[in-house]
Amino acid sequence: MEKIANNALNIGPLAGRQLIQANYKAFASLVAQAKDYAQQGKYTEAAVYVQMAALYGFWRHSGLFASPELEQVLRAIAQQTIPIYPQKSQPSPGATRKVLHVASAVQGIGGLGRMIWRWMQQDTKSCHSLVLTQQASSSVPTILRDAVYNSGGKIYSLNETTIGGILVWAKRLRQIAADADVVVLHIWPDDAIPIIAFANKEQSPPILYLDHADHGFWLGASISDILINLRSSGMRLAQERRGFEAERIGLLPIILPPTTRTLSRTEAKQKLGFDENTVLLLSIARAPKYRTIEEPNFADAHVPLLEKHDNAVLVVIGPGDSEDWSAAVERTQERIKIFAEREDTAVFYQAADIYVDSFPIISITSLLEAGSYGVPLVTRYPYSDACAILGSDAPGLDEHLLRARNLEQYTAILSRLIEDAEFRCSQGDATSKCIAEKHTGSNWQSSLEEIYAKAMNLPRVTVKSNLRDEMFLGEPDVLLTRIFWNACGHDQIEPENLKKWHMMPFIQRFAFWMQIIKKHGLGRNGAIDILLPQWLYWQLRKYVIIRVKKLIELDR
Repeated sequence: MEKIANNALNIGPLAGRQLIQANYKAFASLVAQAKDYAQQGKYTEAAVYVQMAALYGFWRHSGLFASPELEQVLRAIAQQTIPIYPQKSQPSPGATRKVLHVASAVQGIGGLGRMIWRWMQQDTKSCHSLVLTQQASSSVPTILRDAVYNSGGKIYSLNETTIGGILVWAKRLRQIAADADVVVLHIWPDDAIPIIAFANKEQSPPILYLDHADHGFWLGASISDILINLRSSGMRLAQERRGFEAERIGLLPIILPPTTRTLSRTEAKQKLGFDENTVLLLSIARAPKYRTIEEPNFADAHVPLLEKHDNAVLVVIGPGDSEDWSAAVERTQERIKIFAEREDTAVFYQAADIYVDSFPIISITSLLEAGSYGVPLVTRYPYSDACAILGSDAPGLDEHLLRARNLEQYTAILSRLIEDAEFRCSQGDATSKCIAEKHTGSNWQSSLEEIYAKAMNLPRVTVKSNLRDEMFLGEPDVLLTRIFWNACGHDQIEPENLKKWHMMPFIQRFAFWMQIIKKHGLGRNGAIDILLPQWLYWQLRKYVIIRVKKLIELDR
C-alpha cells in the first residue's frame, strides 16, 4: 500500500522525508526565536513568534501534530502576565450550565460554524456564550448570534478594543471565563490567545478542545482537559501523536439538524433546471479542497464516467473559477456544472442522486448533510491504512460510505449507482437512518452529556514540563507535506512571510513601516495598514472587500 500512497500524490518516501526535514528546520528556527524573546521578557513578540511557528507547522507539515516546546513558551508567558482567578465551584444539581465557546472566527460557510450554532440550539439545558479572538462581533452570522442570545448568553469580541494585543486579549478572555462552568475551544490551529489565558490549570475551568482540524498541527494540547474528536481516526492520532490519554478523549458526532425534505428529488431537479431523468452527482466543499495536486484533476477524473453515461451530470459547489476545469466541461458537453461557495445548498442536496466527496481533501460535514437526505455517498481513498486521517470516516458514515482505492474502482462504483436505481435508493436509505441515529437530537445530546460529565469528574490535566518536539518521517507525514503545500495553495508560506505585524507592539510595527517607506516610498498601496491595530485593520479590510464587490456588480 505504501507504493500506492506515494504514487497517488507523485511523491516518493525519500523526497517526502527530505521535505519534512527542511520544514522542521524552519519550524525549529521560529521556535528558537519565540524562546529567545520570552527569555528577554518580550512576551508579546514571543507569543507572535509562537503563532508564526504554529501557522508554519500547520501549512508546511514538519513531522509534528503538536509542539510541547511551543506550548511551554506560552505557559511561561502566562505565568508572568495572567492574573490568578479563584477557581469556580462546580454548578449545583439542576443549575443552568454556563458554557463558554471560544472561536478565532466564525463564518456562515463551513462545517465549524454550523457545529457551534447547532450545538447551542440542541443543548438547551445550558447557557451558551461566545468569545471571538480575531473577529468583530458585527460580522457574526445571524443564526449564531440568535443561538447565543436565545440561550441567555453573550458575545464578546476581543480585538475590538482600542488598546489591545495578544496579552491584553488573553487577560480579557481569562476574565470572561471566570464565571464559566466549562470552556470549549473551536480555535484556529495557530491561535495562542486561549492557551495563554488558560495555562494556569489549577485555577481554570475545564477546557474542552474541539479537534476540527484533526489532520494537522495545532496549539492547545497541553491545556486541554478533554479532547473532543469527531471521528475514530482523529482519536487514534491524538493518542499516538498529540500525547492524549484515552480517558481524556471523547467522541462527539458532528451535529446535524433533523432533515426535512421540502422538495421531492424530481421537484428539486426541476427547480435547478435539470430533467427529472437526469442522474445528478453532487459535490460540495470549500475551494481549496479541490485544488489539483496531480493529474487528473477532480473534473477530469469524472470525464470517462460522464462519457459512458450521457444521462448523468456532475454539479460541484465550491471551486468557482479557482480551478481550470474548462477542458473537462467541454468534453462532457457542459455536463459538469461548477459554482462558487454558497449557503443555499439545501435544494442541491435534495436534487442529488449520488454524492461524491471532495478530493484530495475530504469534507465530512458535506458527506453527512448529503447522506441525511438519503443520498448514497462515495469517496476516494488511494492511501495506506496508516493514513486513515486523510480519509473520510465518522460515526454514521463508517457503515455505508462507499470507498474506492483507485480511479478504476471509483468509476465502477459510480457506474453501478447510476445504472442501478434500486441499489442507489437502498444505499441512500440505510445511510440516512444511520446518520440520524448518531448525529441528531437526543442521541447526539447523550454523547455531549458524556463529555460534559468527563470534564466535570476528571481532575485537571497535569501539564508536563521539559518535553521536546519529536519529528516523524513516516506516514501519514510524508503525504501531508504535499497535501498542505499544494492542495491548499499555500506555496508561499515561508517564515519571512508569516510575521503577524498587526499583533506586534506599535514600536515594531512603526519601525517595519519605516523600512517599507524607505525601500518603496509612500506610494506602496496598503503600507499604512501595518500601523493599524488588528480590530481596525479587519474592519477596514471588510469594508474594502464589500466596496470592491459592489463596484464589480455595478460594472456588470
